[in-house]
Amino acid sequence: MSDKEKLFEYVLRLADDHLVAGHRLSEWCGHAPMLEEDLAMPNMALVLIGQARSLYQYAGEAEGRGRSEDDLAYLRREREYLNCLLVERPNGDFAHTMLKQLWFAAFMEPYWTAVLRSTDE
Repeated sequence: MSDKEKLFEYVLRLADDHLVAGHRLSEWCGHAPMLEEDLAMPNMALVLIGQARSLYQYAGEAEGRGRSEDDLAYLRREREYLNCLLVERPNGDFAHTMLKQLWFAAFMEPYWTAVLRSTDE
């Protein structure tokens, strides 16, 4: 596997994580226990989906086959998604969902910190 292919797969995994996490979190829209949470949850979901969009764009550039972010995000079979299992777990109750979000944020924190120092080489 070439460095370009490794980069593509790595970024695709991250994009899939964020897309699935965002969609799972959006399931709370209109169902959160309080109005403040009901407004915050979809906004958090939009942030995750926005991050996924940026990552899919970058993955498409790294792949070099002309696939768009939509192609990578939505035109694959379910077995072709590379997300971690944490993000696809059912939400459960509100507390469980918040804990799942905390775990995902803690999982991603070292990545985003490293990206700040990355030269992408």
